[in-house]
Amino acid sequence: MSQPLERSQVRPTGDAAAPRAACVLVAAGSSVRFGGSAPGRVRKPMLEVAGRLLIEHTAAAFLAAETIEEIVLVAHPGDLEALERLAATSPALRKVVAVVAGGAERTESVQRGVFWCRFDLDVLCVHDAARPLVRPGLIDLCVQRAHAVGAALVARPVVDTLHRLAPEAGGTVQVDRTGLWAAQTPQCFRAREFRGLLQRAKEVGETATDDAALWQRHVGPPEFVEGDSANLKLTTPSDLECIEALLAWRERRGEVGV
Repeated sequence: MSQPLERSQVRPTGDAAAPRAACVLVAAGSSVRFGGSAPGRVRKPMLEVAGRLLIEHTAAAFLAAETIEEIVLVAHPGDLEALERLAATSPALRKVVAVVAGGAERTESVQRGVFWCRFDLDVLCVHDAARPLVRPGLIDLCVQRAHAVGAALVARPVVDTLHRLAPEAGGTVQVDRTGLWAAQTPQCFRAREFRGLLQRAKEVGETATDDAALWQRHVGPPEFVEGDSANLKLTTPSDLECIEALLAWRERRGEVGV
């Protein structure tokens, strides 16, 4: 496993050689754990949080990122028309060049998004729409490292004590957390290699829970870029209060999309 990257090790994004990237913003999930599949409930990207839709908060970070030239938004089929209208009107979604329907699995959704990205860009960046607190500087660091080494993902070292259910041992077994990191997004890859990897996965029907796992399986370990503890993912209703409070606090400080 590669060593995590400290922020001080990366050149400023103002460098003339900074890579150019596209973001595939994945908003295609059914939001089952959040209750989005229940009658009358909206899926996470369409939730109003701290004054605007969740997807607008997330897109605003990529709008502010210097390395990101375009966004392809991969939507749940039920949200496709609403997100097309939003992309045409919301200032936060100015970099969106296409809104496409996602597939049955995450890998298929990413494949569909990548298909619409320009071929003259250096790096493809995949991000969960349900992580609205990502900072533009962190996006740029991850893009730069992927351009340099092939693949990079934002991750955090595990700090909680971990236990594994072990009925055979009569209960639980404590797990040594040394060296364990929790993967986040964005996850970034050199464009040409990543396209080839996705094409191979499509041909053989291969899927992965995240894109870095696919890279690890066939190419090698991606580099870790140590992330921000605030880069939370909205998964269950209990996450919403914390994310909304952090977004509102940033709004009051004038840190929209930063």
